[in-house]
Order: sequence, then structure tokens, then C-alpha cells
Amino acid sequence: METAAKFEPWTEYGLSIIAEAIELVNSLGSKGTGVVDVRTGDYRYWDPETLKVDKEVEDFFIKKLKDTGIYGTFLSEEVGKVDLTKTESCPDNLDEEVYFISDPFDGSLLYKRDISAFWYTTLAVYSTDGTIKTAIVGDCAAGTVDFCDSQGAYTAKIENLKIADVSEIKPAQTSSLSDAFIETYLMKPHYLYPAVFNFQPLLQKVKFIHPNGGPSGFCDVASGRVDIYIANKQPFVDVYTGIAVAQKAGCILTDYDGNPPVFEADINKRSNIICSANQSIHEQVFEVLKECKLDE
Repeated sequence: METAAKFEPWTEYGLSIIAEAIELVNSLGSKGTGVVDVRTGDYRYWDPETLKVDKEVEDFFIKKLKDTGIYGTFLSEEVGKVDLTKTESCPDNLDEEVYFISDPFDGSLLYKRDISAFWYTTLAVYSTDGTIKTAIVGDCAAGTVDFCDSQGAYTAKIENLKIADVSEIKPAQTSSLSDAFIETYLMKPHYLYPAVFNFQPLLQKVKFIHPNGGPSGFCDVASGRVDIYIANKQPFVDVYTGIAVAQKAGCILTDYDGNPPVFEADINKRSNIICSANQSIHEQVFEVLKECKLDE
């Protein structure tokens, strides 16, 4: 993939993979809706199906990483963990041990019903000390990417496997909860009922509630589409493929106790994170959180 703007090597590499992944998702169509596996155990027991689109995009990521010959660990939704061994084909500018984190396809149930919205493919790269190299969230339905490098956060279109119309993104300056758009995941009953019950005092004070989440929730705040994203008990791959975009855009991020998030390469980790467009909104959220039943 060629880009008009030049970014750091890991960002360029990640963008090329995401561009191909978006094309793969859209080319599968109805062929990607079949169930190829069913999870067992505690992990997402309420949503156990693996669709063909999930598996094919994940397999694509693994093949691309192995073909590049780079060194590190791949952490992903379906496969869990894959160790990657450096080979002679590894480019000099990518010659370091890293973590690759991916939710290869987010939006499976909507995809299965041919609802072409909220289809995402994601990839983030972190160094072994937790330093962010890049994070990319590809919107398969819209053909766009929100992403970051070490310097900032950006959005762009994907056209013929190239990025175009690159621009920097920044969060909104909304100053009042009554004018704020809030986002938290509500589309599945497992999340809907606890969120509405626990966060009712907060949800009643905002102007609009957007029921999506995952990696794109952080990007929605980073780009000014919403003002607050509550990542409530979100899986590792949903958080750490999107959170860096918000951080690099200048959003305010803490857990429910006000502590900044700390990167840990744990595929089983779940996080509670509040991502706000600015400090003023963040403080107002925390005032209302005192009324919320966060432990129930």
C-alpha cells in the first residue's frame, strides 16, 4: 500500500494490513456468515459463535505477520496467542520484539444479518515495555481508518488499498453534560441491562446515547463524534486496539477510580475505562458516578 503522507514504519505497515483486511471483509459477503466454531468455557459464554469472517480475517493477519518475518507475540480474539519468530525477511525498520493486538473483525452479529454498520477490523502494535507504536481501527462499511503513531492521531479514507484525505483528529470541546453525546456498548442483553441499571444517573443527564463500543468507542471520542465513552468490562482486544488513538488525540482516560490505564499484555484482561473529550467533561462524569451502582 502507498500513502500520500508518510508515517512511522510500524504505522505504515499496520495501515497496509488493515487496508487489505477491509477489502477481505467486504469481499466475503454472505460467504463469511457461516459459523465455523463455537467457544467453550467462560470467555464470552453468552456469545460463543465464531463466524467465517472472524476466522478468515484473523488467519489473514497471522499469515501477513509470519510472511513479514517479524518478532513478537500476536494476541487476538479467536486464537488467543501466537508466538512469532523473526526470520531473514524481517525489514530492518521493523526489527524489534513487539506485541501485535487485534480484534480481526468486530461486528459479527450485524454482519451475519447483513446490517452494514459497525463493522471494524483492528490492529495495534506495542513494544514490550508497553510503549505504543501504532493503533489502527478500520471501518469496513465506511472504508475509513482512524489511527495513531507516536506523534498524533489521524483519520483517512481507504481507496484502492491506499489511504487518502489524511487529517489529524482532535476531541470535542463540549463543556456540559447536558450537551454531551455518550457511548457505551448496549447492543447485546449481556451488556444492555447492567449498563442501563448501573449508569442510569449518568445516562439521564446527557443529550444522546450511542449504543456501540469496542475499539471504535475510543476513536469516536478522539474524533469528536461523541464526548464520552464508557468501556465497561471490555475485553483486552477491544480496549488496546483503540485506546491509543484516544490517548494520542489528547483525550482524558482513567478507570472508575481515576487511575490512568496501564498496558498489560493479558488476553483475558477486562477493563473499566472512561474516555472523555476534555478534563471538564471528565470531572462532571465523575461527579455523577458517585450516584451510580458500579459494583452491581
